[in-house]
Amino acid sequence: MIDPNLTVTEAGLLPFERRRKDRVRVCIPVRIIGQGIVDVVSQDGVCTNISESGIAFETNVDLYVGEIVDLQFRQKDASHFHFKVRLLYKMGNRYGAYFASCSPHPTGVHNGLQAAHLS
Repeated sequence: MIDPNLTVTEAGLLPFERRRKDRVRVCIPVRIIGQGIVDVVSQDGVCTNISESGIAFETNVDLYVGEIVDLQFRQKDASHFHFKVRLLYKMGNRYGAYFASCSPHPTGVHNGLQAAHLS
């Protein structure tokens, strides 16, 4: 298991040019869905900035650098869409990640992580 406080380089992951694309500052609620030790874990957070290649968000849940999680956004019409992201860094309760999937997936497509219940 990768220590959640490691940087990308310390974790032995390939470096990624995080600032290659322009970032847009935002304040958007997001649900973080990941695989816990025994079960799927779902936690609220706030997306703080986003670009074509990556995203930053804040949450109180402990995640692991290198882990792939789903970030789920709720649209105004109450439908959801989500992106798979790989966590690049952790600074306190702030995480940076790059998109592991090329496009958003509707909630109706199920896999292990999407089976989590949402409140």
